[in-house]
Amino acid sequence: MIGRAFTEAEHRARVERAREALAEAGLGTCVTFAPEHLYYYSGYDAHTQFSIQALVFGQEGEPTIVLRDVDRANAEDSCWVADQRFYHHGQHDPADLIRAALAERAGPRERIGLCLNSYALPGSFALHLIKALGLADPVDATALIERVRIVKSEAEMTYIRHAAAIAERGLHRLRTALAPGMSEIELTGSIEAAMREAGSEYPAMPSWLSSGTRTRGSHRTPTARRIARGEPVKCEFPGVVRRYHAVTMQTLWCGEPSAEACRTYDAVLASLRAGSRAIADGVPVAKAEEAAFGPLSAAGFATSTQMRFGYGVSAAYPPTWLEGLDITRESADVFRRNMTFVLHSYATSPDGFGIMAGGAYALTDKGLEILSGGDVELMAV
Repeated sequence: MIGRAFTEAEHRARVERAREALAEAGLGTCVTFAPEHLYYYSGYDAHTQFSIQALVFGQEGEPTIVLRDVDRANAEDSCWVADQRFYHHGQHDPADLIRAALAERAGPRERIGLCLNSYALPGSFALHLIKALGLADPVDATALIERVRIVKSEAEMTYIRHAAAIAERGLHRLRTALAPGMSEIELTGSIEAAMREAGSEYPAMPSWLSSGTRTRGSHRTPTARRIARGEPVKCEFPGVVRRYHAVTMQTLWCGEPSAEACRTYDAVLASLRAGSRAIADGVPVAKAEEAAFGPLSAAGFATSTQMRFGYGVSAAYPPTWLEGLDITRESADVFRRNMTFVLHSYATSPDGFGIMAGGAYALTDKGLEILSGGDVELMAV
């Protein structure tokens, strides 16, 4: 056993901040289901989210965690919460355990917040639970609970920096292993092996890697396609330590890039740099995306259809590593010290290649810090 990721004191301080957020919204108790929330507040390191699991807490007293009985040993190893209640699949209804835990905390007129916006909460169970609790007008507390996580502690920053160092190992393997004739799957396997060898845990999303004209757009998983000389390779993957993700990305060329590709990469890199320069403590995140879109627009590239400048990243489980921070022109968020996030810029070259640059960043006392990837000139292998 390697020990718990955080002290009980840090977890309890997080719960207190969540209670303050709930109180400001007029809520007395909360039920959250997302594995990243259970990990953040209780320490419970969920393997995945195909079973109902919930954390229940009110303004006073101790939290309760509700889990499937097969996960008892996992809870004993990772979770500081003493009140652990288990159900057997097919025999017990987890809604009964959640309802009982709420009844011990909530008064008859106290408002209950349910974290409804989670991949870990099937719609059918949400409807079942709302009915079991007799809630005529359920309140979604997801955003309240999520906002507490966005500013990182020093302990969290340590894990993220370690994850970023592992991501850099993956980038190094990409640059040294890429060769004409290898398949996208072979190259991805080599990258992932390098990160696993460096200690990376499993990621919340698969590695994305594409080549040639498959690089247009985003979120393409590797195939058996063979990489040819003169083609780009675009990839995105994280290093992961104690569930904390540092997502990095790069576009590089197998052979020599075309003049159009070089011009496009220059615009993408100028966009990334312009957006990065706009980031400082207290600055609205919308300012960063507005700045990032300037160089792309000036170079004649569309910015509205295939790009947002960034998003928060933190402790995560499948199916996503995205955190609640949204770095877009529409967002009302503000940059704060010890936020960690992904920044990236993208454009499609006139000769049909998708080009992306970016990586993991942190805003610290010293300003914006590149953790992995980031501001990298076009590389031809």
